[in-house]
Amino acid sequence: MSSSRSHIPSRRSTRQPRAAQDTPRSCSSARVQLPRGAKRNLLHGAQTANPQPISSWGKKRPLTVLSGRTHDLSTTSGSSCCTRDWANIGGDGPTGLIAELVLAGGDVADYVCFRAVCRAWRRCSPAPHDSRRGGLDSRFFPRRWIMLDTAFSATRRYRFLNVSTGECIRTDLPELDEHRLLALTPEGLLLLLHQPTLVIRLLNPLTRQLTDLPSMATLLTQEDQQLSLRVTGVGIADNATSTVAVRLSDPLVLAVAKPGDERWTVVDYHGRLDCFLSFAGRFYCCNRMSLMVLDASGGSSDQKSPPRLVVAAEPNSYVYFCRRSHTLHLVDNAGELLLVHRSIYYDPPHRNHKRKHDVYRVDLDAGALVPVKGINFNGRAVFMGRSRSISVAAEAFPSLAADTLYLGFDIYSFADGKRSSYDDDDYDDEMVHTSSVVDCLSHCIRGMGKQLA
Repeated sequence: MSSSRSHIPSRRSTRQPRAAQDTPRSCSSARVQLPRGAKRNLLHGAQTANPQPISSWGKKRPLTVLSGRTHDLSTTSGSSCCTRDWANIGGDGPTGLIAELVLAGGDVADYVCFRAVCRAWRRCSPAPHDSRRGGLDSRFFPRRWIMLDTAFSATRRYRFLNVSTGECIRTDLPELDEHRLLALTPEGLLLLLHQPTLVIRLLNPLTRQLTDLPSMATLLTQEDQQLSLRVTGVGIADNATSTVAVRLSDPLVLAVAKPGDERWTVVDYHGRLDCFLSFAGRFYCCNRMSLMVLDASGGSSDQKSPPRLVVAAEPNSYVYFCRRSHTLHLVDNAGELLLVHRSIYYDPPHRNHKRKHDVYRVDLDAGALVPVKGINFNGRAVFMGRSRSISVAAEAFPSLAADTLYLGFDIYSFADGKRSSYDDDDYDDEMVHTSSVVDCLSHCIRGMGKQLA
């Protein structure tokens, strides 16, 4: 852990303290509280972003493990608070159980904070670097966190946003001093290139685990190595083997590798592919309206069976698709895989062309694309760009509307079918200190300047 004493401030609850005679909630429903002083060593020197923008972005988060306040754990009615020996609250018993619950909660930031309390708590909770899969253990992926920018002033602090809670943090990433950031994965990892050796690495920005993959020199010709690599898709293709898939645009190639491999394995496929997304430990893309999945079970260099793309789902009826004027977008909508088909049609009454947005829910069990009327699953809004889509919890951001597509600075509401434009006349393309979540995420998905998302 970093020696920096900057930290994530606690999210204080607005509720009044519970009366002493109230019966404490059960462990299954109560949120974990950390002792005083625990927040001095959080997230390798991470700190919150400017309080003013955060307060305008999202609602306050309920009291969680990021809090430094404590509660009296006594079940005795009317008992008063007393000093607790937090390092010895039960050894591998309660502490280990709490660690499992925090990790199972899905937010690795909370888990990192939990392990930062003391050595005794760290002994009761598995360390990310102790995993047999190293930095590619899916339990430690920061799936809910997205990187908002690639630079912040002249420091090495980078902003990350939790799309479920609206919480924003800044954290030091000195690894980027020696690497070039190529892309961000849907799992929350950073794809890095070590330019002198062309070695590819995946960095977990919250646990700081760095995973080596083979050098791109085994995949590129001498002429290709002089080009600036551009990645249009990256993600985990097989959770069981920690296989990673990377789609390059120049040269146009899809390849897979896993930690320990000596070289990348090219996926032999001659069709035109669109929109790439890793979802639930598999790597998906589209060939026209057919959803393809990468079978990477034989994708390592020591196996004979090559990786291949197979059909995962198709429409139940014929759907017209034209690459010149239509686009496809895969969206991980809170665990629901969606395919958005944007098309242009002619509107005779108005004698002009209009955009149409058709949404399909991917039924992987049935191998079908099922038409749905919108994206309003669990109150979600989707920011959608050419190569990346981000689903966020609309209730965490008061300025967002549920069941709405944010397309750069165009907005489409499924609720009423209306399209509107976001006012960006005075918007600065190089600005990174944005105070609105709509500004920031819209800027990110447009891929302008040095912004990534």
